[in-house]
Amino acid sequence: MTASTFQAVDPTTGSAFGDQISEMSASDVSGLISKAVAAKSTFANTTPKERAAALRAIGEAIEASREKLIEITMRETALPNGRLTGELSRTVFQLEQFAKLVESGAHYQAIIDRPDANWIPAPRPDIRKANHALGVAGIFAASNFPFAFSIIGGDSASALAAGCPVVVKAHPSHPNTCREMHKAVVAGLAKVGISADVFALVEGVNPEITHWIASHPDITAIGFTGSGKVGKILMDISAKREVPIPVYAEMGSLNPVFFSPKALSEKAVDLAKAAIDSATLGSGQFCTKPGILVVPNGSEGDAFVAEVENYLATIAVAPLLNKGIADRFTSAITELAKSSTLKTFAGKPTDGGFGVSPTVFIVDWADAFKNKELLEEHFGPTTVIIRADYSKFLDVALKLEGQLTAALHVSAGEDVSKLIEALSNLAGRVIMNGFPTAVAVTAAMQHGGQFPSSSSHTTSVGLDAIYRFMRPVAYQNFIDELLPPALQESNPLGINRVING
Repeated sequence: MTASTFQAVDPTTGSAFGDQISEMSASDVSGLISKAVAAKSTFANTTPKERAAALRAIGEAIEASREKLIEITMRETALPNGRLTGELSRTVFQLEQFAKLVESGAHYQAIIDRPDANWIPAPRPDIRKANHALGVAGIFAASNFPFAFSIIGGDSASALAAGCPVVVKAHPSHPNTCREMHKAVVAGLAKVGISADVFALVEGVNPEITHWIASHPDITAIGFTGSGKVGKILMDISAKREVPIPVYAEMGSLNPVFFSPKALSEKAVDLAKAAIDSATLGSGQFCTKPGILVVPNGSEGDAFVAEVENYLATIAVAPLLNKGIADRFTSAITELAKSSTLKTFAGKPTDGGFGVSPTVFIVDWADAFKNKELLEEHFGPTTVIIRADYSKFLDVALKLEGQLTAALHVSAGEDVSKLIEALSNLAGRVIMNGFPTAVAVTAAMQHGGQFPSSSSHTTSVGLDAIYRFMRPVAYQNFIDELLPPALQESNPLGINRVING
């Protein structure tokens, strides 16, 4: 029987183009995982310098393919050159950041407690602890970041940095981008003598592929960025396995932004434009899009809303990434617009392909929580303005579910300590006088929040992402030469370690 095939689709026209790509079977996927398993021990035992060299070689190979990658990806995603150029640079940058971390040996988090006969409450044996690679990681590429969260995005990069082979599911919204990026990764690995089996690419549109990867007994962790629906499917598969595994799913968020009357009295027009720019950036297809704007009742809030209406009328956005996203967005917006409790503003429509119209809804806070659909993430250029008395802002915050981010715009001297506390309990990142869309790749970044925005409290952006794919192992009373190098008395890796506290 001939295997089924699929093609890339141009979002500006909705038409398929390019090579026919063969759908992988369950045996194909299992074979790739088996090869990754065979390579995992060798890869996990690479030295910090060897693994750092591999990450840098991957970055260099991506840079060498930059022009071709951007050309292919523009066609497959309709994202502009400037956005993709920056995103590709971010991808190479995060590989370099992980290379520096691994090279330092800090990722081992090595701790040595030497024997102490006088230790209280009982004599202490020799105990030494360090992190180890978790095993083969199953990664699912994201639709909305074809470089930064796709084939060698944050999830794959952090897993490789941890010493885990990766089996990554290509996203069908940009299949040729995935293929070209996979070539670059394999070329980088080959340059430093590491087997291509460490980085396997799974291709197909069959939903069963998700199950084949997540349920395979040799997959030891999952990294996912995407919808809540698929993230919860992955969590369910993991929970039902004979041996459950961690699922690190970043599943989207409403990212509420609160505006005080005083802040709006100072710059309502500027903040309204900035809010809409943030909500429509990338056609509203960012997990950090501000999906809720909490605006006070009164003249200050009225001025903000009036400017939103005026500014939105001038805005058009690029087509959405694929037909499924566009159809779900259009359906949800159409249904919400029928509600008698909502006021609706619309921007300029984008015709053809997967084009949509940016849309803003305005609702009183007492009605907002009666409409479940209103307070769910809608991937695309839309946001909801919730009007409330300033005295009720804390009540609004306490009614919201877990979020990736939460932001507040306030002026000097305003007491918002209780609101900040509520938002800190809600979100993984709290922002003052800014918008959540930009995510810095840095050690202090936290990109993960309370459920349902994430499946765990870990981060998928920044250096701490590596620890999702590692586990600590303690060694008690070991002969020195049998210890991992990170814990040997002579410190052959030359890394910083915590000794006796």
